[in-house]
Amino acid sequence: MNNTLLHLTTHDYENVINAIYCSILIVNRDGHPIYYNLAAQKLAKESNVNYHELLAKLSEQIDIGNGQGRFSVDNGENWIICNIYPWENKEKRNGSILVLHESGHAVCASQEVDILTNTLKEIDAIIESVADGVIVADGNGIIIRINKAVERTFNVHRKTLIGQSSTLIVQKGVFREGIVEKVLQQRDKVIVASEYAGKKLIYTGIPSFNEKKLTCVIVTIQDVSAMNMLRHKLEKQELAMADYVREIANMKSKDIVQDTIIVHSKKMTRIMEIINVVSSVDSTVLITGESGTGKERVVDAIYQHSNRNTKPLIKINCGAIPDTLFESELFGYEHGSFTGARKNGKIGFFELANTGTLLLDEIGELSLASQVKLLRVIQEKEVLRIGGSKPVPIDVRIIAATNRNLWKMVEAGTFRQDLYYRLNVINIEVPPLRERRDDIIPLARYFVQIYNEKYKKNKKLSLEICHSLGERNWPGNIRELENVIETMVVLVPGNLLLPEHLPQKVAEDSNPGIVVHGIQPMKEAVQDVERQLLMQAAKKYKTTREMAHALGIDQATVSRKMNKLCR
Repeated sequence: MNNTLLHLTTHDYENVINAIYCSILIVNRDGHPIYYNLAAQKLAKESNVNYHELLAKLSEQIDIGNGQGRFSVDNGENWIICNIYPWENKEKRNGSILVLHESGHAVCASQEVDILTNTLKEIDAIIESVADGVIVADGNGIIIRINKAVERTFNVHRKTLIGQSSTLIVQKGVFREGIVEKVLQQRDKVIVASEYAGKKLIYTGIPSFNEKKLTCVIVTIQDVSAMNMLRHKLEKQELAMADYVREIANMKSKDIVQDTIIVHSKKMTRIMEIINVVSSVDSTVLITGESGTGKERVVDAIYQHSNRNTKPLIKINCGAIPDTLFESELFGYEHGSFTGARKNGKIGFFELANTGTLLLDEIGELSLASQVKLLRVIQEKEVLRIGGSKPVPIDVRIIAATNRNLWKMVEAGTFRQDLYYRLNVINIEVPPLRERRDDIIPLARYFVQIYNEKYKKNKKLSLEICHSLGERNWPGNIRELENVIETMVVLVPGNLLLPEHLPQKVAEDSNPGIVVHGIQPMKEAVQDVERQLLMQAAKKYKTTREMAHALGIDQATVSRKMNKLCR
């Protein structure tokens, strides 16, 4: 003990006790208080602590004269924490010394500790979860925190680094850059680029201050090479996604076309490929083919798939317009141009179709005089109304269609050669139904569905009628097939359509025999002949066994081929 304390008086000791923040109460062996310091008096006054009641509660728990320990006593609004120590003199116990404080202070402190602990845990979790490396050093450059990303980047263990000087760690070659030292020296943010084991790293050091005192340095380390790899990978994924989007758009566009036209045969598949190409450009298209082959459906498909599909599609039947009215109908006229003209004049079909598409159907029916007028408009891209003096510019995509052989008409002198070349930039020849037999049954089923919905019916094609429909040459092409299907859907009383339900003319048509339609690849010709043989055999024989015997093949082969034909 310091000898100076031996010279303290009783008054000095009392001053020392009164200077203590804690409430101190001294009781004798009987449990009666004999001394209170100033803090104890303040506690009794401000917190309404009755020491006699308090001592009575404590006396029920322990014997004041002999007890020792830490106790909590309910004081109504709060709790009193009491630490009891023995008061002895020459090994003789004179009583007890009680050190008291309110539990509110302790609870508040405990809550603050809990909040701080949880906050530190959250911060720790955040530091561990980030992809960047994180190093924390104190104000003296001693490493106090390192996350897992640093361990991975530098292939080190944090336990060997925490508590070490950052300068020493740099000297050992663990880190290449003394970023912590630079921040401590400059007392400002520092950014350094470096390389380590082939990795490009960006160090960012940030100082942290507390009342202008630099208390710690936080360093983040970004692996730029990893970011570059991710960027390149993302760019590749974006390119791949763009390809997927284009492919999906292309597939959707094909779906749009094939929703308009039934496609199963190879010839129509090729036409669909051409339609998908020409739809994306504004070239003039000439569509040829027999009547009823679906030329107008091809026009609709090109229009729907083009970039003009939100603009007008004007369809003109050139064969239905008298030659004397051709100019006024297509080019329009000003008011008062001729007797019977509208008061305010009229715009022609070309102006109606401006920025859109104009179909010139039955183009082969135009007179030579009308052909000359049409040629001028196509060449000049402008129209002059009858009675007008100022040409009107037009932006129109032209599609022409005809069932006539225009080149033969050119040779015969009934169709202008220059107009022919203007129109025949891209030629799409739609084959007759007899040359696309794989489409007959799908078309028939499509029309059954259409007219079932229209007339609220539930008709179905039998296997036998599929054979009959597929065997016929259909001189009227798709238009004739559609007419036959509609007739049967309306008139047949039952739901199953059979060969006997075919209209009489169709049923009475004689079989033309086995025919190869024009020059075609040998494989396609063989398939066509095989199909015709199967259809004729199915019509003549009632069972696949009989068909197999007549054709000289086994029954399983007949069944498989027939099922394939009727899909």
